[in-house]
Amino acid sequence: MVKICEICNNKFETKSHSRIYCYECSGESFRNKNETRKHQKTILRRSMKIQAVKLLGSKCSICGYNKCIDALEFHHKDPKIKEFKLGSGNTMSWREYKCEALKCILVCSNCHKEIHSKLGYTL
Repeated sequence: MVKICEICNNKFETKSHSRIYCYECSGESFRNKNETRKHQKTILRRSMKIQAVKLLGSKCSICGYNKCIDALEFHHKDPKIKEFKLGSGNTMSWREYKCEALKCILVCSNCHKEIHSKLGYTL
């Protein structure tokens, strides 16, 4: 059976009635679907971080930094009650994300590093 590829419009031979892409374009179609999925997850994670940052005051709780959201991080007040890392890349419901965010303080990257190296502030 001869069919026409929906991506490149070239004719190709197939025995399958369900095939809609030629063999060269089949992998490309799969990669595009994967990239779209990754992009959607990135957008979801970004929007949840923005909401959580707003929830916690939109600035570093130590020095007041508020210029760039990417420089703001979540620091768990009590690591013993931490269920997961907010920046781990997992996608979960807003309710779970918010519950975990409320266990944290919002700090800038510099203050966060000082907290963990015990050079600066103690909480």
